[in-house]
Amino acid sequence: MITFRTFRMAFATAFIFLGVIFAHAQTVQTWLMLSESSQETCFATDPAEHARFAASGWRTNAIGALLVQPQANTVGLQRWVKGFDKGNDRIFAVSDAQAAAAKKAGYTLEGVMGQVATTQLSPKMVPVYHFVRGWRNLWLIDTADQVWAENNDWKLKGTAFWIWPKPTS
Repeated sequence: MITFRTFRMAFATAFIFLGVIFAHAQTVQTWLMLSESSQETCFATDPAEHARFAASGWRTNAIGALLVQPQANTVGLQRWVKGFDKGNDRIFAVSDAQAAAAKKAGYTLEGVMGQVATTQLSPKMVPVYHFVRGWRNLWLIDTADQVWAENNDWKLKGTAFWIWPKPTS
């Protein structure tokens, strides 16, 4: 199992990596990763972090893109984490109120991953759905995994935000 400390170090490294590599790019690829065993999800923008998730048994739920720089009608996607006995719970906050609630609930800010939209800005944008079970959170795109979540007593809270489709090479 990947520890909280490992995630924090990897995430900090990812920000430095992205700042150097994608300084002139408009988007950065993001992977939405799912661990069925611990029933948690996480967005990763660093290829090395994505590889660590995959090596630990996580699988890719979806691939998309985040804007690197703020633009009209976009907001920063904040990644918050809180450890518990069987893994981690993450909150992906897109508003000051969500960030304040995460902080009050004992989550630690890992950083801002990139820019997302809180409304669908174009028909090609991909919705990210927020599921809850008790105090835990799950974020999914793939419809088959949404069915898996509902079959495991996760409740759909709604569309949390939109990301851009997978970058083309």
